[in-house]
Amino acid sequence: MSTDHRTVRGRPTAVAGALLTVFFVTAFPGAATADTETETVSPTERIVAELEASPVHVDPSFSSALPEERADALEDQINGSEVPLRVLAVPLIEGGDWSGDAEQMVAAVHDRIGGEGHYLVMDGRTVSGHDFETGGADDDSRAFYSALTVSYELEYDDRAVDKLDRAVEIALTDEPKVLYDEAVASEEKGLTDWFYSLGPGGYSAVTILPWVVAVLALVGLGFGVYRWRRPRAVPTVPQHAAFDNAGLARRGELVRKAERELVELGERVGSARTRPDDPEATEAMGRALDAHAAARNVHDGLPDEGAMEDIAGVLVLLDMAEDHLARAVLPAQKRGSARVRSHCYANPLHGTDVKVTRWREFGGSADMRVPLCAVCAKAVRDRVRPTVLAARNQGREVPYYEVPAEESVWAATGYGALRDDLVERILRGEHRR
Repeated sequence: MSTDHRTVRGRPTAVAGALLTVFFVTAFPGAATADTETETVSPTERIVAELEASPVHVDPSFSSALPEERADALEDQINGSEVPLRVLAVPLIEGGDWSGDAEQMVAAVHDRIGGEGHYLVMDGRTVSGHDFETGGADDDSRAFYSALTVSYELEYDDRAVDKLDRAVEIALTDEPKVLYDEAVASEEKGLTDWFYSLGPGGYSAVTILPWVVAVLALVGLGFGVYRWRRPRAVPTVPQHAAFDNAGLARRGELVRKAERELVELGERVGSARTRPDDPEATEAMGRALDAHAAARNVHDGLPDEGAMEDIAGVLVLLDMAEDHLARAVLPAQKRGSARVRSHCYANPLHGTDVKVTRWREFGGSADMRVPLCAVCAKAVRDRVRPTVLAARNQGREVPYYEVPAEESVWAATGYGALRDDLVERILRGEHRR
């Protein structure tokens, strides 16, 4: 992980400090060497130093994803408010600084700053919120609620920088929790909610509704007889066509993403080299090759439409290959901290920012512990079915994990969340559609 963070933009004090440093080193080279040997600036301290001058810190590796003019706009928004909000755009890698954990990084930074603070962290794929309130009021957890609200408002595959912009906008409002509650209510609103909103009058309407329907049916029958011999209107496009088009567009985008990552990862795996005297690295490289081959097998068998569970499987297998490749090229002393990521059991397309959660059977007493993303974990805790990945079985759409295990390798392994032999099963030819 890079620890060479971006220099604060347009700081005259930084330029003066650099000139004084050059003069001091030139005049007293021995003293400069001694100071360099005795003082080491940690990545946390560098972030803290930059946050003292600007509420937005961007790691140099994110300079293309979050360009300077966009970071300046975020800085102006924050400075124009009275909210102690800070933005950290830092890549987090397992085995790197702060163990790849955003919460650990934010805790280390805030421990040095102190007071009240709200932090939004963009790690390249996701945006997370962390709050430190002096009064301990849960309703004031601005960063936490703004990050969760974005997960409801925007799609999973939207750009992280767009999620960050929206999260900053929500965090600077007067009541981020209100926006979060509205987003949740909009997501979970049922088809019959309109009926309950009618109040007591709705029950009366149910009583007379059959008679109204009968009268309207008679009127409609008479009107139909009247227009029997008239030319019929041209059929209109069904309203659900818009949703079908959106589903096709999302499927096409995921297929293109899978194709692109297959080629890019294949090139990196093919060019990677490991030490021949390091058996662990050799084994990790073999696992990366196997996972990539399994992803290729599933991708080559994709039909022209549908099969979202197979497209998700290709992306999961590519993530596995990426993780094994990372282990293969890591030094031996750092390899122990690297691991293969787990995907959200309810819907692997939700990503790998997951936490093992107890999921109790609806209407029963059985339960299981599986990795779930924050949104799905909340739905499970609230006894609401999360937004699951669907699969087609016996002519109807069902949650993929309800397909019999002997008919779906994804259901049998939970995309690797239940068993660790997903790659081996596919290479043995157990993947069937």
